[in-house]
Amino acid sequence: MISNKSLKNIVNLFSFLLILTKFFSYLNQKIEILFFIFWSIPILFLIFFANKLAIKAFQSFSFIFLIYFLSASLRVFGISPYVFDLLEIVLIVILFFICVFAPKIIMRNM
Repeated sequence: MISNKSLKNIVNLFSFLLILTKFFSYLNQKIEILFFIFWSIPILFLIFFANKLAIKAFQSFSFIFLIYFLSASLRVFGISPYVFDLLEIVLIVILFFICVFAPKIIMRNM
């Protein structure tokens, strides 16, 4: 069984990896710095609210990760896929499932 502390650590780890992956896309000049900042802000909010174990935040961010998945899948399944886009889509799917199952884990540990 996953504890609330483990849930926080998992969310922080995968969120950091997702931001790092997007930063590598910026370094390889696939995206602009303003897009990177705009894209990273919701994930920073997720980290903040995940550390507070806010159930409504996890439910809201699962929807945001669906939007991220749709935008990333357009790039991945386009003409020339980029390796960091593939990694980004995997991390988005993992974070989506974490956000979907986190409320149950939080409620079980209270």
